[in-house]
Parts: sequence; C-alpha cells; structure tokens
Amino acid sequence: MSVKIEQRARGIAEPFLKANGCLLWDVIFEKEGAMRYLRILFDGEDGPPDLDKCEELTLPLNRLMDSEDFIKEVDIVEIGSPGLSRRLRRPEHFEACVGKTVKISKRAVNGKCETVTGVLTGFDVGRGAVITDKSEFSLKECIRITLQPEEQHK
Repeated sequence: MSVKIEQRARGIAEPFLKANGCLLWDVIFEKEGAMRYLRILFDGEDGPPDLDKCEELTLPLNRLMDSEDFIKEVDIVEIGSPGLSRRLRRPEHFEACVGKTVKISKRAVNGKCETVTGVLTGFDVGRGAVITDKSEFSLKECIRITLQPEEQHK
C-alpha cells in the first residue's frame, strides 16, 4: 500500500513543484511509532531550497495533498528539503550522486548493523547493486544509504 500512496503523491507533487521552479527528490510514506508520515522532499533547480521557498510551497502543496482521498492513510504530511545527508532510494538518486561519498548501513553476517562509507562509483539497476570504491552491495542487504556532505571528509 505504501508504494501506491507514494506513486499517487508523486503524481500530484511533481507537476506542482516543477511549476514552482523545483525538482521532486523523493516521496516517502513510512510509519514511525503510531504515526504515518508522507514526506515530500524537493530541491530547487539550482540547489537545496531555502527556508523561504519551503515555507512558500508548504501550504499550497499541503492543501493539494489534503484534497486527495488517499490522505486518510496519512497522519502527517511533511514538505521540505531532503537535506545534505539525503537518502538514496531510487535509480535516479544513485545516478545523480556518482562520484560522491555515501554511507551504507547494511545487515552484517552476525545480524547486526554495519556501516560502510565510500565513493559511489555506480548503480546496476538490473542486479540491484550499489557499487562503491570499496565494494559492491546488494540493495537487499542495505538498510539505508545516505549521501555524506563533503565538508565531513575534508
């Protein structure tokens, strides 16, 4: 069901954001505790949006989302920037971030979480593989993949 909600929200948010000079980064529907969040994350055409742009778009986009009948499934709609440590989930995210440093949280053999940081060198859609300068990881074993801000590595 979450994929269907994400797809519908993407279909509504993407043209709205484009008409307002922004690019949709991601739509995420997830449960945290008892609350169900729909997160609409966007960038400006020339980089991350400032607070004024987020504020300008939040109310009209919230109203647009509220007008849809699927919103019954959602407790909170959040609209904003994906941030510097943005999550990478879609093929276009990986393509846009080739050559940049990523942090991969994955399941280790012992069942615990292991974190690996490396430079993203590629993404194989067919195999569902994330390739870094250190190793190759199956998306199935990855818990979360995030872009790492460059200033953290200087």
